[in-house]
Amino acid sequence: MKTFSQFIVEAEKRLKFKKYVHGSDKESISSIKKMGPKPSPQGSEGPGHYATPDPKKAQKYAAFVSKQRNSTPATVSYRVPVGRVSTTTDIPRGVTSKKKTTSEKPVVHNQKTGHVAMDSKYANKTMIRNSSPTIKRKR
Repeated sequence: MKTFSQFIVEAEKRLKFKKYVHGSDKESISSIKKMGPKPSPQGSEGPGHYATPDPKKAQKYAAFVSKQRNSTPATVSYRVPVGRVSTTTDIPRGVTSKKKTTSEKPVVHNQKTGHVAMDSKYANKTMIRNSSPTIKRKR
């Protein structure tokens, strides 16, 4: 049986969230929302679906991709409990196909490079599919 202190620590991990954003063109984002993300087979943080904690960076990438594809830029957001994110500060040497995510920690956030690799099945579960406004409480 857990002590009250252990319960509080675990609850805080489950209730605190990080928001990640993936940028691409409108057609790709529509496909991601309908069918789930397709993981990259390799990347700086291994295979996965890549996102960023910086919405402006995702929007810039979306503008870049959509210009190449002659489309409209778009983004999709993910809400991930802090306890499911592993962090690293290792500088990757090129791309790798070695998996860095686990079932316990399906999101890897490199704090030096800003890259975030997510297990694609987990990303599909944490995706914010509707763009309804967030209601903020007055304090």
